[in-house]
Amino acid sequence: MRWMPHLKRVLVGSAFAGAFFIGAPAAGAAELPNPVVDSAGFVEHVRGELSSVGVQTPQVDVQVTDAVDDALQKVVPQNTPALPQPEAPQVPEIPDVADSPVAGEVEEFATQAYDQAEALTNPNPIGLQELTQPEFKPVEVDPNYVWRNDLFSKVAAGKPFEDFVLHRAPGSFFDAPRVPEESNQAMTQGKSLYGPGTPIYINDQTMCTLTMAGTDAENRKVGVTAGHCAEVGDSVASADSWQVGPTGTVVSKNAALDYSVIEFGSDAEVTNSYSGVTARGVGGNVQPGDVVCKRGVATGTTCGMTLMKSENIQLNQVCATVGDSGAPVFRNGQIVGAISGGYRPGNMGSSCITPLQGALHVPTVVSDSNVVIADMNRRGGVGAGFKLA
Repeated sequence: MRWMPHLKRVLVGSAFAGAFFIGAPAAGAAELPNPVVDSAGFVEHVRGELSSVGVQTPQVDVQVTDAVDDALQKVVPQNTPALPQPEAPQVPEIPDVADSPVAGEVEEFATQAYDQAEALTNPNPIGLQELTQPEFKPVEVDPNYVWRNDLFSKVAAGKPFEDFVLHRAPGSFFDAPRVPEESNQAMTQGKSLYGPGTPIYINDQTMCTLTMAGTDAENRKVGVTAGHCAEVGDSVASADSWQVGPTGTVVSKNAALDYSVIEFGSDAEVTNSYSGVTARGVGGNVQPGDVVCKRGVATGTTCGMTLMKSENIQLNQVCATVGDSGAPVFRNGQIVGAISGGYRPGNMGSSCITPLQGALHVPTVVSDSNVVIADMNRRGGVGAGFKLA
């Protein structure tokens, strides 16, 4: 709970930074007339958008914003030199909590229905009505593939000078991963390609992320995602080639370990390398202090420190939000786990929705891939003897 006031100051501060960006053309841009800066209006716009996703920010003193406007008008010249890229937020030092009272809570958390990252069920992403799509981009039929070129979306994504950013999950302001060329190539052959980090639709209602894809002992094409994303019998389609239709079925799940096994059909291909992410193996030893990274459809590639580890789960400070459930977690090229949910003791804390937060978000719970693979082998059937494609 102590994080929230700090987070509010960071986000409101970014609004002032955004107001400054209005007055400064990018390097190489044509000359522009002196800008009209409205800090109060910009901040109110930002506050409204953050409020729509549950982030409350304090009122801003109009006298302060007027003073900012006057100062900017005096110091921003007509031809502004290129601005340096803003530095990434500093990640605060995280203490060793392995022996803290929280460790007991995490162990209990691993065996109960803790606050998992919700599966994405709303096909209407965010709904910021006044935002526009660049005319030079084709209008996508998929409602979860939305281009934004307004200033708020670009600043919230940490990319104020980009021409546009992509949103693929409700509530996330990150610039999401694009559809990779290898997926488009497979689609021209009437197939969907699946690999680590592929976004998937389940029953055309839920969006999650595929942990890994490969074959089992019977040479069946299989994949793994988070258990809370699906039920046995649900259909699975790639969100990057949804036009092909469903190409897989959920055949088993373990709710306690939070994983589901998908069997793919003849219209699916599997790979260990997808959209610039390559898995060299599955499993590995992760210890507190190790830095791991994940790749999910909502927040892309993010990294963070491992805080603690129990028999079945890992707890880290990797940014993840709705839609990232099932995303592969990597260390040294190995898939060491899958995103399971957010750890919210007392239901307090904020999800990670923008890179401007840095590490100011709830920790993330990860299902351990060593345990998942061992359980798949113990249970037998589809998925037993799994190996990466």
